Amino acid sequence: MDLLKGRLAPTPFALGVVAVWIAGIASQLLLTGEVTARVSVSPFIAVQAGLIAIWLVLHIRRLRDAGQGPAAAIGIALVYGLSIGLLLMLAAFFTHPDAVAPRGGETPASDAALGTLLVVFLFNIVFTPDFGVFSTILKGLILIAFLPAVISLLFSVRTALRKRVP
Repeated sequence: MDLLKGRLAPTPFALGVVAVWIAGIASQLLLTGEVTARVSVSPFIAVQAGLIAIWLVLHIRRLRDAGQGPAAAIGIALVYGLSIGLLLMLAAFFTHPDAVAPRGGETPASDAALGTLLVVFLFNIVFTPDFGVFSTILKGLILIAFLPAVISLLFSVRTALRKRVP
């Protein structure tokens, strides 16, 4: 592939990675109820696949510039892709797409309130000092869910800081 050939200096790499992260965060809006009710999660999947491909190209080029192989970047991209699949399964579980939609394709206000309560509940679990068995297991699962994003962020920082080789 011609896209994977070439080298990338640290500064353009960092700018590209920041742009990919901003686009990735903005793509979460494609999982809102209005979008998924009209076109399902297909736009989110397409955007995430494109962003993972761009992330991978940036890292392979930067690693080549630093005299390293692409294996670590490919592995992290695969793990991140699997975490996106898990996110989609969780979104499908919480939004129950097989339920009968109300007239006019509108979601009832109770669904929005339930989603808000779920987010508040998760943040409450993460930031409470209670370390009961259920709380500890749930905190561990939340940590596992965020781990691929943290790993890819740390890998990007480390890749950006590598020295160039002639």
